[in-house]
Amino acid sequence: MSHRKYGLDHLGCRTARRLVSPALALWLCSQPFAARADLYFNPRFLADDPAAVADLSGFEKGQEVPPGTYRVDIYLNNGFMTTRDVTFQADAQGHGLSPCLTRGQLASMGVDTGRVPGMATLDSTACVPLTTLISEATTRFDVGQQRLYLTVPPGIYG
Repeated sequence: MSHRKYGLDHLGCRTARRLVSPALALWLCSQPFAARADLYFNPRFLADDPAAVADLSGFEKGQEVPPGTYRVDIYLNNGFMTTRDVTFQADAQGHGLSPCLTRGQLASMGVDTGRVPGMATLDSTACVPLTTLISEATTRFDVGQQRLYLTVPPGIYG
């Protein structure tokens, strides 16, 4: 008895293809393929009058919360500073929120606003685009914990 008797060798190449091709086609058809579509939520699910429902377009763009004023814990360079109301605006890309801090608020947290070019010319109550004025600065809003994390270079803080 030869070991070749039970292999595909005795069937021939043509027969082997006939057996493998349908199995391969079936396997390929059973694989899930990724598809992407923009998210859309029909506001009629919430009320008959779509005008009576809040604007949901921010959620479609990935925003967790709409722009507005939120009471947040502020952490500057990983140290807790204060809890206060901060106004958040939609960022330039429209995917997240950017904090609106005044020059006075930043100074009260220990940021040397005199060392930041362009900040001295701003009104003390004007919204300060922190990441625009300080290129090394970062902001991150943790919606779940209501925390605003600010990072500024050591030469400007302290």
